[in-house]
Amino acid sequence: MILNQHRIDFFGKSAPYYDTLLDLISLGQYAKFLKRAVETLAPRKGERMLDLCSGTGRAASWVATAVGDKGEVVGLDITESMVKVARERYGGLKNLTFLQKDVTKPFGYENYFDGIFTSFAIHELPEKHRPGVLEKSYLALREGGRMVIADFHPQVSEKSKIISHIFFKLFERGNLNFFSFDQNEMLRRAGFKRIETFPVLAGMFQITLTQKG
Repeated sequence: MILNQHRIDFFGKSAPYYDTLLDLISLGQYAKFLKRAVETLAPRKGERMLDLCSGTGRAASWVATAVGDKGEVVGLDITESMVKVARERYGGLKNLTFLQKDVTKPFGYENYFDGIFTSFAIHELPEKHRPGVLEKSYLALREGGRMVIADFHPQVSEKSKIISHIFFKLFERGNLNFFSFDQNEMLRRAGFKRIETFPVLAGMFQITLTQKG
């Protein structure tokens, strides 16, 4: 999921109860946010989809159901235990594959996927690797393919900025530089077009939809 070893260890230890913990902390808003992001991706029957930093595989399983038996979903995550949990929970879906992979390295796919989904992953990446991951995502998409990023709002408004910054200082101090990350500009530099953003929960979170070509 990320490169920082401390964060990798955290996700590794929390993998079995990660979804439950976030659902409880967010009073169910976490799952609703993910579902809305998947709806924004709008996976269709027979499509090929990539879940970047797929975690426990929950969102990937929803996408796999949407694309059907003739479709394909690949989940990539760096954390061994997350991949293990995902395989245990959703291994019955024959069109869904989970691979342990550092997404800052080449994905191994070019012009292949109709869509890419990633949630709460871009902010976790070391600052210097974020543009490169977006560039590799662009290369992995076929012409006309789309990408959905569901994450904290990097340019959060003043009212919500205080809450977001307090949360990051308490739990993700190493990722505070995300709030100076110009995500839309980095997407444009990678080659993406038609960038749409949808603020969620008083603008603390954001769903971004963008397209190749």
